[in-house]
Amino acid sequence: MKQLSIFFVWLCCAVVAPTSSHASDPLENLKKFSDFQHIDVKRLLEGEILSQRGPLMIFPNGISAQICFFVPLSPEEVFRAQQSWDPTRCSSLKIYASSGLSSPCVPKDFKKLHLDPRDRPVRWLLEKTLSIASGKSELNLNSGEAQELAACAGKNSSPDAIGSCWARLLFARATAFQLNGLGGVLPYETNGEFLYPAVQLRSMLQEQGKIIQEFAPLLQKTGMLGKGSEVSSLQPLYNWSLFDANHHATLNLGAAYKLAVGDHYQILDFDYYASSTYYAAATLYEIWPIHRGKKNGSIVWRGDFLAAPTLRYMKGIERIAYGVIMIQEIKKELRCFLDDVKSTRP
Repeated sequence: MKQLSIFFVWLCCAVVAPTSSHASDPLENLKKFSDFQHIDVKRLLEGEILSQRGPLMIFPNGISAQICFFVPLSPEEVFRAQQSWDPTRCSSLKIYASSGLSSPCVPKDFKKLHLDPRDRPVRWLLEKTLSIASGKSELNLNSGEAQELAACAGKNSSPDAIGSCWARLLFARATAFQLNGLGGVLPYETNGEFLYPAVQLRSMLQEQGKIIQEFAPLLQKTGMLGKGSEVSSLQPLYNWSLFDANHHATLNLGAAYKLAVGDHYQILDFDYYASSTYYAAATLYEIWPIHRGKKNGSIVWRGDFLAAPTLRYMKGIERIAYGVIMIQEIKKELRCFLDDVKSTRP
C-alpha cells in the first residue's frame, strides 16, 4: 500500500504537467505514449489491425496489450457505435447477453439474464453457484454475497431461479457503484483475504507511466486516480454482460467514460465486477480524426489491461503465450465490430 501511495503522489503531479496535445496528429501523439513508434498508415487505412504485446509486468496478476486500427467514422460516431453495438450478433465471441443499465439502475435492466443448462459453460456457473452452500466457491464474492446467493439458490435450484438470484446480486453491486463510484465497489473474499478490483486496476496502471500521463485528466475525473472514493465528475454509460470466458460462463458489470480533448476523444471502459475467471479489466481508447486523400475516419489506439488469478502462476513463455491469445481475442472482437460498422454504412 505504501508503494501505491507514492505512486499516486506522482500521478497527481502528472495531472498538472502537460498531458495530451490538442493537435490532431495521431501518429505523433502515439509515439509519445504508446509502444507503436513506427506506424504504416497505409496498412491501417486498408483495414489491418496492428498490435503490440505489453511488457511483462511486475504485478503478478496483470497483463496488457496495445492495438491500433482505423474506423471509417468520426471520433464521436466511433464512440456511439461502440456503445450501441450488440456483440451477441457475432457468435464467435460467445456472448450470451449484453445490455446497458439505467441510471439509476432498476431490476428489470437484468431481464435478459437467462442461464441455459444445455450450454456447458453456463452449466459450470450453475454448478458453482449451488456448491457455495458447501463452503466451496470459485466465484468472486464476499462472505455476505455468498450467504445470500447460497440461501437464494437453496430455495429454488432451477436455472431460471438461480438467474434471478444473480440478477439481484448484480443489481446491488451496480447500485452501489452508481451511488459511490469506485469507493462503492465491494471486495472479493478469497482464502480469507480481501481483494479489491480497483486496487487490481491501479496496480496494473502503476507500471504504465507514459500512458498514465497521457490519460491523467480522464483517469482523475473517473476516480481511477487517488483513493477512488470520489464519484466521477463524468457521466458514464453502464453495462452488464454474460459471456464465455475460458469455458466458464461469467457475469460482469462495467462502465464507460468519455472525455473530449481538443478535436479527439479519450475513453475509459472498465469492468468493476466479474463473477469468475478474472478480477477486473480496463480498456483505454484514444480516438483521433484522420483525413488522407479520399479516406476520412478515425485512428483508434486502445490499451487493454487484465487482472486474473491464473496469471500469478504463469512465468516467461507461458505469460507471453497468454498475451498472444489475448491479442487474438481482441482482434476477433474488433473484426466483428468493424464488419458491423461497414454493414450499417450507406
